Amino acid sequence: MKQPQVSSFVMRVVVSALLGMALAPTNIWAQSKQPQASAPAPSIAQQPSPPGDDLAQMRTDLDRMESLLGNMSSEIEFLRDQNLQILLRTNAQMWTILIRDLRRQVDRDAQQQRSHK
Repeated sequence: MKQPQVSSFVMRVVVSALLGMALAPTNIWAQSKQPQASAPAPSIAQQPSPPGDDLAQMRTDLDRMESLLGNMSSEIEFLRDQNLQILLRTNAQMWTILIRDLRRQVDRDAQQQRSHK
């Protein structure tokens, strides 16, 4: 059975979602201390990449996702709302599983590319 390939667009969407989640606890924590306007989340550049460079870009995106996940996880402890902590810890566990599975898929795709050359 052939495994579906992960497109760079999907990876960028996932990174964007993780970035939004990573910034959410920081914004909530800051707002609980004192009301202030939240800054817009930085956007990820939507540049097309050459087909051979997709796997390298996906690995870079996964590294960034892991970094953001680590940042988000460390911020969870500063929240006062236990229900929010539980929700965000569950989300962090889900992202950990997703990142692990995406890394496996990228490794499989890279191995298939090497075997076809």
